Amino acid sequence: MEIVKTQPVLTQHFANLIQQNRLAHAYLLAGEAGAGKKELAVWVAKLLFCEQPSATGPCDHCSECVRIGAHEHPDVVEIAPTGLSIKIDQIRYLKSEFAKSGVEGAQKVFIIEDAEKMSTSAANGLLKFLEEPSGQVTAFLLTSEPNQILPTVISRCQLLELQAPSLTDLVEKFTAVGVAQNQAVLLANLTKDPQQAQELAESEDFQKLLTHLWQWYSAILKNDLMAFVKVQADLVPLVGSRDQQDKLLFMIALLARDLMLYANEPQQQFVFTMFTQDFADKLRNISAAAATEACELVLKKWRLLSFNVSIQNVLESLTLELCSCYHQ
Repeated sequence: MEIVKTQPVLTQHFANLIQQNRLAHAYLLAGEAGAGKKELAVWVAKLLFCEQPSATGPCDHCSECVRIGAHEHPDVVEIAPTGLSIKIDQIRYLKSEFAKSGVEGAQKVFIIEDAEKMSTSAANGLLKFLEEPSGQVTAFLLTSEPNQILPTVISRCQLLELQAPSLTDLVEKFTAVGVAQNQAVLLANLTKDPQQAQELAESEDFQKLLTHLWQWYSAILKNDLMAFVKVQADLVPLVGSRDQQDKLLFMIALLARDLMLYANEPQQQFVFTMFTQDFADKLRNISAAAATEACELVLKKWRLLSFNVSIQNVLESLTLELCSCYHQ
């Protein structure tokens, strides 16, 4: 029932609609990974079928709620991408389920995860239900990329944007799935998805990247030009894809920001908490003005990737410019 805490406005909205018997036949729930799209859809399904509902939500312990929570209720049908997309066969199955009456009642709920991954034929196949809904059926399409869904599909749904989870909530979720406390804040800046955070925390390559990133930046802070060598030897081999390169530059920007904050006011909440014990020593001979200028420099350099400049060229030139900036 965490969704009531993270999405209080939308849970109350749906509670009111159900109480007034005004639930629409299709909703498009849009929000970042980790915002609670699936949890919200399941919560609404529970409230619809709950044996002991209240004005604020389902009881979450009756047999109906338990079965829906376990994804075992025959009148709550869920589909998700198989491989990279939702196939037309999955939509055909869904449409055949639409045509049936509820197994245990009149109401049926359908939940389509990652709706932006529907193939064009699958999306077109869904349109018939959206145009001509039959019976007491409510469909929830979940997406983090609403701009990738056919406009004809969007126009037949009520679009609701979920509030992004707060940093504090994300850190709590990440530590709950086993992410170390000293990495939870960093990962909360990189992803909103607890599963992805857990995978990154357990990834040997990501842990190597963290180590090499700090060794490279430490060399820069000492004005040691071995930092230039570390770019090709240590950093570039770990960031082959564009997504990984963007993530690395974002982490560099976060680290430069941490150092700027520490140089100006040491009593701050930092992202790289695993390195803060070294900040005082590394910044001993560096001015707050230089730390601030370095942060701006990193942000400007990041934009070069969008002009198809290679990541090695970006990092090598950044190394030289940071050395000059910190030690001018």
